[in-house]
Amino acid sequence: MVILYVETNFLMAIAKGQDLEAKELLRSVPPSIHRIVIPEICYIEALNRWKKEKYYADEFEKELNKQINNSSRDLASPHAKSFLTSLEQTLILNQALLNDIQVRLFEYIDLLIQTAKVEEIKLDTTIIRNISKAVILQPDTLIIKRDLMDNLILHCIISHAKSYYSTQKKVFLSGNSKDFGKPEVIKILETAGIEKYFTNTNNFLGWLNSQSS
Repeated sequence: MVILYVETNFLMAIAKGQDLEAKELLRSVPPSIHRIVIPEICYIEALNRWKKEKYYADEFEKELNKQINNSSRDLASPHAKSFLTSLEQTLILNQALLNDIQVRLFEYIDLLIQTAKVEEIKLDTTIIRNISKAVILQPDTLIIKRDLMDNLILHCIISHAKSYYSTQKKVFLSGNSKDFGKPEVIKILETAGIEKYFTNTNNFLGWLNSQSS
């Protein structure tokens, strides 16, 4: 049986349609996975990332509306009408894409919360004390530089991995290899008992299937 640790990127990859295997994994958790474990703070970070996605989409919409306004005034150019039509279609598609992300994010946050095999890591006083000490008093000891949230997520996962499921195989899945895939991070994860690190769900599932064959 396997304990699968995931973080915010797992949710956002599903919401943005970037990891279809993750979507299917969550809809039908294999029997060989005992628990999918995610820090509670990841739900908040996912919502914050959604707000950024919406902001960028809204800014793009403002620029499109400016171009639509300019093109609608051009009565001389033979291309203005076609360009205007394309801009208007892009405006509709921009909003539709944003809506797709919004719907999927809510759906899969809700699914994670309701799935019996999903376990949330609570932000307890020990984790808060440790991350506060590192950030305020010992910033050089931060494992992931210049990213407080990723450090907090890592602290949650390490604390949980050291404290629970001592007889289970533990693995970590994160597409954020820029931060979590660093050799020093992987080494610390291994010290906490997390044997494998995977950057995508497909590779994880390939490994998982090989364990039962």
